[in-house]
Amino acid sequence: MAGNDKEEIEQIKQALNQTLKIKGLGNLRYLLGFEITKSKKWIMINQRKYALELLTNAGLLACKPAPTRIDNHAKSSSTRSVPFPDVQDYRRLIGKLMYLSNVQPDIRFYVQQLSQFLVEPTIVHYNATIRVLKEFRVLVFFFFHHFCSFNIIL
Repeated sequence: MAGNDKEEIEQIKQALNQTLKIKGLGNLRYLLGFEITKSKKWIMINQRKYALELLTNAGLLACKPAPTRIDNHAKSSSTRSVPFPDVQDYRRLIGKLMYLSNVQPDIRFYVQQLSQFLVEPTIVHYNATIRVLKEFRVLVFFFFHHFCSFNIIL
């Protein structure tokens, strides 16, 4: 529960506790893959943990980052390559990248391009997705910050 009025928050908690038997879990730290850190003057939201888990699951945590940027003008065709054998794996990977692009707009264009081939991905598309992950590996430690100049109670 979030708000500026501590008394009102307490009243709502007490009312909910009478019917639902709730308990306070303390300050918010993680929510839906987002890590939330706050001070009196700012709130920082990032997906570092989610990104590290994604790179670990893909086996790319210890890989070298991509040496060059991905070409924005390169075209992918759905007919030029062998079909990728595990369509579900490709879809899952693209879905995770879409979720991650909420705070990493650098990869949004590439993920959007690769998501056009969810029905019949090819080896070329999968390799391009891995390339995005390798390029993204460099960006993992950059965070999206949302700064607030007012008092927020989480």
